[in-house]
Amino acid sequence: MSIRSAGLIRPLVLFTAVLLAAPVQANEDLDGFHFGGGVSSNSVSGSRNAIGAQFFGGYDFGPILGDANLLAEVGYMDSDFISDGRRRPSAQGLWATAVAQLPLTGYWSLLGRAGLDFGDDDGLMVGVGGAWQANQQLQLRGEIIARDNIDSFQFNVVYGF
Repeated sequence: MSIRSAGLIRPLVLFTAVLLAAPVQANEDLDGFHFGGGVSSNSVSGSRNAIGAQFFGGYDFGPILGDANLLAEVGYMDSDFISDGRRRPSAQGLWATAVAQLPLTGYWSLLGRAGLDFGDDDGLMVGVGGAWQANQQLQLRGEIIARDNIDSFQFNVVYGF
């Protein structure tokens, strides 16, 4: 399933436009806040893998877990699955997680998250991944996320203020 057939072109174009229109200079009133989004490959038992998208926002509380920063993130995910060739059940919903980000080098960090999904796959949500800090505001992330029924590999772009 391609991004185009999954109906993700418009949301990704909108997200890219918002990202590019965001101010380059960080505003002190927004210090610590970030937003992001990306694409995911989602799998669920009995269905083919599906392309999905997610959008999220959060706040970085800083290094309060030793060297690791504690972040709080809330977001929305959407994905369609083909289970029998005729149906296209979707999985979508809101989620909230606490994220620990442990710096490894000047640019690379290890991510770990735990929280709750409140959507079609409601329940516990955990994940692990890595982040690369491209510059002071822009971060690229790759994560493996496990929910009760859906497992995802996600690639996200994050913009911090």
